[in-house]
Amino acid sequence: LHSGVKPVKAVSTLVATAILLVITVAGGIIIYNYVMSALSAAKQYSSLSIASAKMVVLENSTVVNIRVTNIGTAPARVNSIKLMPLEKTVNIDVVIEPGATKSINVYLDEKLDASTKYFVIVCYDGGETEPYKVEVVT
Repeated sequence: LHSGVKPVKAVSTLVATAILLVITVAGGIIIYNYVMSALSAAKQYSSLSIASAKMVVLENSTVVNIRVTNIGTAPARVNSIKLMPLEKTVNIDVVIEPGATKSINVYLDEKLDASTKYFVIVCYDGGETEPYKVEVVT
């Protein structure tokens, strides 16, 4: 009945269970180590907050001073300042280190109306700040 082929013996169920158990535990240890190292790595981010914004209206021009603090863990590169409701954008290039506060002056070649409410938005590589009300200094 047999054509010369030897029957293959199977691994016992006890040995097979032990092998599967060892593979499962080893896989669990590998996944646990990967997840723990990924979660413990510090994430670097930049986040800017406007500390103050003041405007001085001169005879033929306006100066807006904005104090910006980086409350993140990575340097932030400021790209531009938006002045609302004028929809005016002034391009700048300022880097603010983590924990540092910088004073940024924006010079406008026009006399703005001191009775209008103005807001500034700081645009940087990590996004942009919330609009901040500009205080008029007389």
